[in-house]
Amino acid sequence: MTPSDEVKSKYFQSRPEWRTEQTRRPDDDGNPMIRLRISPDLLSSDSFLGQTDSDSEPGKFGLQPLDNVEVNDSLRFPFPAPTSKPTTPQKSNCLLPETPVSKPTRPRITKTSPYFPSLPTDPESCLPFPPIEAPYFGLVQEQLAHEPFKLLIATIFLNRTRGGVALPVLFEVFEQYPTIDAMANARLSDLVSMIRCLGFQNQRARKCIDLARTWQASRPAKGKRYRKLHYPRKLDGRDVGRDECIDDEDMRVAWEVAHLPGVGAYSLDSWRIFCRDELREMANDWQGTGATVTGFVPEWKSVLPQDKELRAYLTWLWLKEGWTWDHHTGDLEPASDKTRRAAQKGGVAHEEDGNWILETSPVKRVANGLHAED
Repeated sequence: MTPSDEVKSKYFQSRPEWRTEQTRRPDDDGNPMIRLRISPDLLSSDSFLGQTDSDSEPGKFGLQPLDNVEVNDSLRFPFPAPTSKPTTPQKSNCLLPETPVSKPTRPRITKTSPYFPSLPTDPESCLPFPPIEAPYFGLVQEQLAHEPFKLLIATIFLNRTRGGVALPVLFEVFEQYPTIDAMANARLSDLVSMIRCLGFQNQRARKCIDLARTWQASRPAKGKRYRKLHYPRKLDGRDVGRDECIDDEDMRVAWEVAHLPGVGAYSLDSWRIFCRDELREMANDWQGTGATVTGFVPEWKSVLPQDKELRAYLTWLWLKEGWTWDHHTGDLEPASDKTRRAAQKGGVAHEEDGNWILETSPVKRVANGLHAED
């Protein structure tokens, strides 16, 4: 190939370093030999990008000029063939490509968001139970029972978040947005910044504002019920239209607050226990005070919540009446004498098979104290 036939690259300049000679002398196997001369410049410069011809010197990188390198079907360099694979990779200065060495795997760094508080691991699932003579159990829902809008907002804050983290932020939000109208007119970015430490702040903020605006447009009222699919049991609500509103004479399953955004099973359970009787004008509170109907049964007695604290609260309410309650089925059994004595003194309850067992063990009291601080 003549120099005019070569493809010239802007990175590599063509040079007449390679010269071949055809000889008539065959090799040991009788094949014709090709005599190849290699210029010293070729072996000392182009293997490093950025190095110019003026920098090239014979033997600069430990290579000596080679003369009369003979090739047959493949190029044969006058180096001894390796007897075995080297145990340690050796860097070669020749122009042959080196064996690629795999890069070490970089350890994966786990990123933890600063907005999600770390949850301590409790030694066991346990909750404090006040004596059954106490007027309140200690849930925030008891405090907000006569303010159903704020109670629903509280359930949005408490969902997937411990009360010790959510409640201080909740009451700051109530100070900033004390009314339904104020929450409906809240700027999304302002509310997001206030509740950022809870995590899921964008979703929570949108739910709170949408809930307030829907409340303004369609306030929950007696005799106006809406569907909630698969609540409280699977397939419930399927026979009610998406936008259908039914009255109290209709026997289908529906709820007065099911049309509000952000209201899920936990919110509905809380609202039914603490607010529904008052909304329906059946009593003045969830405990049946001032009941208007003979033989009135409070709504809380028909709720089977999945939330741990709501289950504990209903267990405590049933103990007040002398019953042991199974939250899976709603079945009741008379409380044993030991359980009655423990309920009168108060103490700690722990879960066994999803149900709460009341005890007064000193070990449980220590665990209870740690849990209460959380």
